[in-house]
Amino acid sequence: MELQWPLILFTTFVAWSAGLFGAQGLAVLAGEGKRAQLPALIGSVVLLAIGGIAVFFHLEHWERIFNGFGNPTSGITQELVCIVVMAVLMVVLFVMLRKSEGAADAVAAPKWLAVLMIVASAVTVLVTGHSYMMEARPAWDTVLGPLSLLGVACVLGPATFAVIETVRDEAVGRGIALGAVVGAAANAVLSVAYLLVMEGSTEAYTEVGTYFDPTHPTAGVVDMAALSPFAGESTAMAVAAAICAIAPIVTAVLGKRSGNWKLWGAVTVALAVVGAVALRMAFYSVGASVYLFY
Repeated sequence: MELQWPLILFTTFVAWSAGLFGAQGLAVLAGEGKRAQLPALIGSVVLLAIGGIAVFFHLEHWERIFNGFGNPTSGITQELVCIVVMAVLMVVLFVMLRKSEGAADAVAAPKWLAVLMIVASAVTVLVTGHSYMMEARPAWDTVLGPLSLLGVACVLGPATFAVIETVRDEAVGRGIALGAVVGAAANAVLSVAYLLVMEGSTEAYTEVGTYFDPTHPTAGVVDMAALSPFAGESTAMAVAAAICAIAPIVTAVLGKRSGNWKLWGAVTVALAVVGAVALRMAFYSVGASVYLFY
């Protein structure tokens, strides 16, 4: 299957935006990072906007996207609802932040809002990933698809927030530092597990048999080897995804131990973004439909 770059960018930037917004909620619950909240909110909005713009390049007739919103069970409708809810919470947070300006002892936002921010962020990422689950594409039909996207959000969010805190000359709190390390570990486990599941999904095609072609009666329609993320052109993508998913664990730990999040936080973010893109590239490379065999 061809690489769908608009969708690769859409899912990556939505996960990044939601992760950062969720990290803001985590910071509120931990009582830290007040000065970083407004810049982080701006960053989350910008990331969400970039993802939204990217998805339109996937559509030949973008104006027809609104036709899909009539079906509440469609993935695109559910994504829109989640993004709208998250956008509303962003506005509420902005109002809260403006009200707390100038008051050193005032909290950035109430804890009930922080909980809603974290929940909305997680649901948005999971719904976005769930939109790609379909029985017709065995490599995609696994819950590890949405969960791996959530893993990306879990590492990108806290790591990005930590970088913003250091830029704002604010000490990175224990909650965000720990969140970056745990998020990096979760992302590594989920990303590698997803690659292994995609590799195992090739077995789903073996029962189909061969396609009868008068000139090549025993040749399959699709090269079975091409359906593995660790074969052919997909190999580099899969290896890069695995390395860039595991490496942030090391950089996040270094950031937590040294306190130099400006360096190690930025490296963690860069690795996680490359890993997320590489994983989505492998995702599309092995996304063959069973109907290609008939």
